[in-house]
Amino acid sequence: MWKGLRENIPEKIMAFSSALLIWLYVNAERNPTVTQRYTVDVEVHHVQNGYEPPVVTPPQVTVVLTGVRSNVEQIAPRGIRAIVDASGSGEGKQRLPVQLNLTREVLRDVQVEIIPPTVQVTLTRRISKEMKIECLFVNTPPEGYVYLSPLIFPETALVSGPRDRVNQVRRLIVNAVPQRVGEEVDAELPIVALDGENRPISGGVSIRPSRARVVLKLAPVSLTKTVLVTPVWKGTPDPSVAIEEISIEPRTVVVSGKPEALARVHAVETEPIDIDNLTADVVRSVALRAVEGIQPTVSSVRVSVRVRRLPERSERPERSERPAP
Repeated sequence: MWKGLRENIPEKIMAFSSALLIWLYVNAERNPTVTQRYTVDVEVHHVQNGYEPPVVTPPQVTVVLTGVRSNVEQIAPRGIRAIVDASGSGEGKQRLPVQLNLTREVLRDVQVEIIPPTVQVTLTRRISKEMKIECLFVNTPPEGYVYLSPLIFPETALVSGPRDRVNQVRRLIVNAVPQRVGEEVDAELPIVALDGENRPISGGVSIRPSRARVVLKLAPVSLTKTVLVTPVWKGTPDPSVAIEEISIEPRTVVVSGKPEALARVHAVETEPIDIDNLTADVVRSVALRAVEGIQPTVSSVRVSVRVRRLPERSERPERSERPAP
């Protein structure tokens, strides 16, 4: 038997080599070496509390898998995750390595390449600040009216977001636009953030609440006018005295009201001052008479009356008759 095996050794080696080559060829054809490329979103894990969602540059990486087809096809594309560990990273930009979630067993017979192997991660601390809300409106009320100061509910709002974006916010405003020019406003309006040049900041910050109620009322215009005070008397002083001087303080008063009401008023009268049977000087506080549509700045004036006593009348002596010559 052994003698038979030792015969034709070169031919047998050649036959074995040919069979091995045929097996390797067939196996390679059935399970060839392949390369697969997948684009995967980068996930950032372990970001500290108080930070905005990180900005990743580039946001995706290419994962290249090389190996025999059967091994490569065992890795499901949807199961590939590109992860960056941000543990201990602070505010600012840092370049961090990208890792895959695949186990060593899965990658044992597969060559892996990540392009690029590192990405830039920008972390920004999130801040908040409370700001007062301002109301902007076109101040063109109807003739004879004026807009009162707007009422805003609530008066403040909380601005939150990345530090650099929140620091750009200089004002919070609501635009009060009436349905028609010159009308009152009572509406829920959006709150808008403005920068130092009064340009809207459209993104990157959140405002809570996002809307505010604005009440903008109209009121009649109240003009002013200065008029004289006219005293009104009743009664007559005692025959033994005469009124020498009358003084009023103040002599003029300021009144306010609508333009049409003011146009009709040139003086304001006092309530009647009783001087009946007056025999001596007197000083009194006298109220002003009410005038419809007019409101004086004072309700009373001080009236002083000074009198002088008249000389007593004496009877004229009878003329004596001279005797006729």
